[in-house]
Amino acid sequence: MAQTKDFYSALQFINKGERFLITSHTRPDGDACGSIAAMMMVLKKLGKKSMPLFLSPMPQWYSFLFETKVPVLGEDLKIEDLDRGDYLQCDGVIIIDTNSYIQLPQFDSWLKKEHKPVLVLDHHVTSDGLGDVEVIDTSAAAAGQIALDIFRYARWDIDAAIATALFISLSTDTGWFRFSNTDSRVYQDAGRLIEAGARPADIYQVLYQNFSVERFRLLTLLMERVEFLFENRVAMGHINFADFAATGATGRDTENLIDEYRRVGSVEVAVLCVEQKDSKIRCSLRSRGGIDVQAIASKFGGGGHKAAAGVTLDGPCEHAKKIISGELETIFGAKK
Repeated sequence: MAQTKDFYSALQFINKGERFLITSHTRPDGDACGSIAAMMMVLKKLGKKSMPLFLSPMPQWYSFLFETKVPVLGEDLKIEDLDRGDYLQCDGVIIIDTNSYIQLPQFDSWLKKEHKPVLVLDHHVTSDGLGDVEVIDTSAAAAGQIALDIFRYARWDIDAAIATALFISLSTDTGWFRFSNTDSRVYQDAGRLIEAGARPADIYQVLYQNFSVERFRLLTLLMERVEFLFENRVAMGHINFADFAATGATGRDTENLIDEYRRVGSVEVAVLCVEQKDSKIRCSLRSRGGIDVQAIASKFGGGGHKAAAGVTLDGPCEHAKKIISGELETIFGAKK
């Protein structure tokens, strides 16, 4: 767990500044979106200004967390736009849910150039040491837990809106409390957030019972393509870039679809390969905990956790799948 001195340093970092640029990894998930939203709301209560920035579009089901649309780098503004106005004049940068340059495309070069003070809140093993101040807790199930620890340490007010944002962070990174990272600390923190005003039934409705027709079509395609390997211990699927146009879905609609493969009792590892616009393949890997998928991802420049990791490989999808299955063969044996 993070130490009290880390919380103190983070508190000092925030107290010293008035304007903060806040961002997270590309393809922001529930943990990233919820944590950023919670941090923005806390800063507003403190009379400070926050400038959120996403490095790729967030899933639309998290949009209710934000009063106004969060700018997306490459869509709403260019990297050069960070060299002027409030972005350039910010007192510091807060990076949440990553500590890796590779997960900050384009933004990484700006960060290295401007040398702004950086606060990192992260729970991943992979680390490039981006922060002047870092609160790292690899035992935390979500970055939102680290944010909650800081808020409680500082005795900042956690209202219903902040509690909702942090509950989304916590619930999505634990697969709605189903994954192996769900421990007693998770339940204790969830209880605190419910007491502060988070409403789990309403949140579940928004996150998990609110599919668009387009996303459902993409899921249907994914289920039709599933391959079971190594005596059904591995489920592997792919999405080609052309599939987005065919279904009307977007890249953000792929979030959590890989979890459908883990409904099969024999599956120990799930793999989803998604072709990007630049023909690179984003490979997501999930494990029930017995297999260290982070070790596979890190071998090719990716990262994550033992039970959830990701890596980007050269295309096409079949090529990427062959690389991943080759690594899995060393674990499960040659029999497919």
